[in-house]
Amino acid sequence: MSEDSEKEDYSDRTISDEDESDEDNFMTFVSEDTHQCALLTADSVSDPFPPRTTQILLQYQLGKWVPRLCEPRDLYGVSSSGPLSPTQWPYHCEVIDEKVQHIDWTPNPEPVYIPTGLEMEPLYPNSKEDTVVYLAEDVYKEPCFVYSRVGGNRTPLKQFESGNLQKVVKVAEYEYQLTVRPDLFTNKHTQWYYFQVTNTQAGIVYRFTTINFTKPASLYNRGMRPLFYSEKEAKAHNIGWQRIGDQIKYYKNNQGQDGRHYFSLTWTFQFPHNKDTGCFAHCYPYTYTNLQEYLTSTNNDSVRSKFCNIRVLCHTVARNMVYVLTITTPLKNADSRKRKAVILTARVQPGETSSSWVMKGFLDYILGDSSDAQLLRDTFIFKVVPMLNPDGVIVGNYRCSLESFPSVWYTRNMIRR
Repeated sequence: MSEDSEKEDYSDRTISDEDESDEDNFMTFVSEDTHQCALLTADSVSDPFPPRTTQILLQYQLGKWVPRLCEPRDLYGVSSSGPLSPTQWPYHCEVIDEKVQHIDWTPNPEPVYIPTGLEMEPLYPNSKEDTVVYLAEDVYKEPCFVYSRVGGNRTPLKQFESGNLQKVVKVAEYEYQLTVRPDLFTNKHTQWYYFQVTNTQAGIVYRFTTINFTKPASLYNRGMRPLFYSEKEAKAHNIGWQRIGDQIKYYKNNQGQDGRHYFSLTWTFQFPHNKDTGCFAHCYPYTYTNLQEYLTSTNNDSVRSKFCNIRVLCHTVARNMVYVLTITTPLKNADSRKRKAVILTARVQPGETSSSWVMKGFLDYILGDSSDAQLLRDTFIFKVVPMLNPDGVIVGNYRCSLESFPSVWYTRNMIRR
């Protein structure tokens, strides 16, 4: 076997608690300098292939393998003894330093927009006089995923977790034309949006129009409204995300090219505060960081942690952790043979944030102290993968991950076992 082909054989392997029984106690490790994985084989540290070991991590440096001790297993899962594993971004993503946080609250019944039939369909011809107020088009130059790093690329352009704004053009004093970024390394899948606005003026009617959606039909023509979050409303009145907007319309626009057709969503809105910072979103955001914080809280709970075991199913292409939860009453002797497994997964498509909220509701229930939850834990073993596609969630994709889906492969193997 050639050196290239042997490396290729193991390029998608990762450390996983769920793997251990399948590899006859052989473990795989990541070479930090190349972001490639290699199966460890027994020879000298000067060989081009690393020696086999289960306790030593080897890093290839200056033509030889340099050994060091493997980190404790807790670092590959949720541990009360250390911080969360930092989020890995594709290296060219430009990420802001500050963390975008939103309060949890229960919204009132969502108001439905009733069309009047008089809604405008703004059509924007290209004009050199228009002012581009935000542009991130040049950020994604790579045709495919290359490598990831913590925090991505720190530059003045503003991107935050699950956000996907690509371009904003000011077409009038209080009117903006928006373009959302397609799923990374594709030229399609534009329906999710999540972006931030600052320096607002209260009492002014603003219009926002997104021009490159791809679905021919939308619930926005059946009463759905965009979501808005105001930092000042959250701080002063404990109000979180809420459905807002008037003059809402979803329609086919004149932006089609190369035989493709695009659709626009337009709405008007008056901000409640001056000098506010707010966010608009397609659906209630639920980020990878939200999940990690929930799992850490569960792991640190002295009661829940007794019947909820949190491990790493695998790592994604960008080296983010895919978690698997085992929820059941602690087993005694051979009781495990009497319990059937219930397997649940969520968030295979990153734009479907509602699935994460449903999963959170299920976990709140099954980890609760009700008699029914206790009976379910006594009767079944629940295997839960709460976020199958963290890479797509992190970068703000709508349907895809970063080229491949190792989490699906590992989930299928877990089900077989």
